[in-house]
Amino acid sequence: MKQNRKNLKITSIIVLIFAGMALLNAVTGTLFFDMNGLTIPEGASENLVLITQIFLLVASVLFILPQFYIGIKGLKMAERPNASKGHIVWAIIMLVATFASMISPLLGVIRMETLYENVSTLVSLALDVIVLLVYIKYARAVCTAR
Repeated sequence: MKQNRKNLKITSIIVLIFAGMALLNAVTGTLFFDMNGLTIPEGASENLVLITQIFLLVASVLFILPQFYIGIKGLKMAERPNASKGHIVWAIIMLVATFASMISPLLGVIRMETLYENVSTLVSLALDVIVLLVYIKYARAVCTAR
C-alpha cells in the first residue's frame, strides 16, 4: 500500500509537469505563432487575429485542465486515500483521447510526411499514454486498498 501511494505521488507529479509544459507550449504557441494565412484570411484585421489567439488559448487551457485535475487529485489521494474515482475516469478519458490523437502522426510517419514533426509528436503522445497508464494503475491500487 505504501509503495503504491508513493508511486501515485511520483506519477501525479509527472502528470503535473507534463500539464505545465503543455500549458507553456499552448501559451507560447498561441501568442508567438504567426497565424496569417493559416487560420485567418490574409489581410485580416488585428482585432480578428487577437480574438482568434484568445479563443485558441482558452480552448487549449480547457483541454489541459483535466491533466491538472488528475495530477492534483492524485497527490491528494497519495496523502489521504478515499473511494473517489472521478480522477481515474478522467485519466481514462484522457488516455483514450491521447491514444486516438496518435493516429494522425502515425499515418504521417508511415507516409514519410514531415517526419521529424510527426516522430516527435508521436514520442510525446506515447510518453503521455505511458504516464496515464501508470497513473491509472496506481490510482486504482490506492483506491481499492484504502
